[in-house]
Amino acid sequence: MKVKIGMGFLAMMLIMVACNPVKVYLEKEEVKPSRNYETFAIINQYQGKEAWNSPTLDRNLRDGLAKGMQARGFEENSQQPDLILRYNTLLSEGEKEVRNNDYYGMSPFGPYGMYNPYMYRYPYGAPYWPSSTEIEKYNLGEVVIDFIDPKADEVILRISAVGEVNNVKQKYKNIDVSVDKILNEFSRNMPKKQDKT
Repeated sequence: MKVKIGMGFLAMMLIMVACNPVKVYLEKEEVKPSRNYETFAIINQYQGKEAWNSPTLDRNLRDGLAKGMQARGFEENSQQPDLILRYNTLLSEGEKEVRNNDYYGMSPFGPYGMYNPYMYRYPYGAPYWPSSTEIEKYNLGEVVIDFIDPKADEVILRISAVGEVNNVKQKYKNIDVSVDKILNEFSRNMPKKQDKT
């Protein structure tokens, strides 16, 4: 019984991972351990260019960054920030191969409604059935955050998050997930905040 529950839990986790394919990348890391960062400001790298061409997504991105930084103990200060979070988003089109090994699809019945006895005997298609490959197009959305030290005038961290965004719902979800994953990576690479004495 415990094995069945464990297998069910594992299957559920795999489905959740498959449904959330946003990947995060640390592209630059030049953090100075001696610096103590306490305040931040958020700016758009390209003024007037909204996140994935949507004012609502742009607002969600900024709000997510602000709340995430505040939850990590930072205070927003647009006048004298210790850190500037400069964001940019990109949309690009990609292609991927999708292989279909089952000539008649998943039905045990053939294309005309007749029972197909080979369906279950050959789970990858009968030996004489050709496999087919289709090219599927998709949209790729990327969120890039530069963490800038204004005193040193340099980017100390650059972190990006990339995932498929084929519909509006996916764009909203990926913005939230991207912000969360980027800030988690930021926390792992920043020195622990020093206590004031």
